[in-house]
Amino acid sequence: MRSAERISKAAFELARHLPYDKITYADIAKEAGVHWTTVQRYFGSKEEMRKILLEEQTQLGDSLADTRTKILEAARRVFAKYGYEGATLDQVANDAGLTKGAVYWHFSSKSDLYLALCERSLTQLLQGLPDQIQNIFNAPNPMEALRTLLESQFSSCEERNGEQPMLFFEFISSSRDPSVREKLCEAFSKLFQGTSDSLQEMQQKRLLTSDVDSHDLSVVLHSLINGIVLMWIVAPNHVSFQSASEAVSKILWHGIQPNEQEKENHP
Repeated sequence: MRSAERISKAAFELARHLPYDKITYADIAKEAGVHWTTVQRYFGSKEEMRKILLEEQTQLGDSLADTRTKILEAARRVFAKYGYEGATLDQVANDAGLTKGAVYWHFSSKSDLYLALCERSLTQLLQGLPDQIQNIFNAPNPMEALRTLLESQFSSCEERNGEQPMLFFEFISSSRDPSVREKLCEAFSKLFQGTSDSLQEMQQKRLLTSDVDSHDLSVVLHSLINGIVLMWIVAPNHVSFQSASEAVSKILWHGIQPNEQEKENHP
């Protein structure tokens, strides 16, 4: 970790326990393992240091969770706009209306923030999935319910100038980084397993054919959806979400609907 990062983390760690106006250069230097003059150069002046620490203590008093959420929301916008390589923590801090030090309080580095954002995005996607799948198979017309859900999901891609799919694309394109790849693999594994569990439940209720492995179907489902989104990013004028939703719902439903024997066995 660089000296600047150590100083920032040390300062805010002290701010959790000491009044901002009682913290000295020497206190921070000892905590960070640097000379006190390095701390002085980092903050510029004692007044500026205390101003930053006061801001952080005020934010801590409001809510650590709220500040973290604010940073993640800002990171979502910044990474979608500039990409992983082009984004900086200064940009994230400015977007969130916070100091860079406040960002370092919650995340040790840009990669740490980015990975947290990856995990949060995929976790949010998984949270509502079981109910969505349940609603599809309980609907009077499951194929139409599937089409409506897909169209709703695709339509959200167009919000905020395509910010959401661009962020997803950025996740995938940055997977060459070993730490990012590991985190993405872990997050997608949870997504596939969560989807598979919901599909397996539908199979047990004879609402979904048992001829297809639920995990394989989960992978195919997400691959179809994400593939269409990526094609829209590349060539938006040639991809109609409305037409794609109709086509995918027909293809999927005709492949996964239960056969006559399974329907008869449904209680």
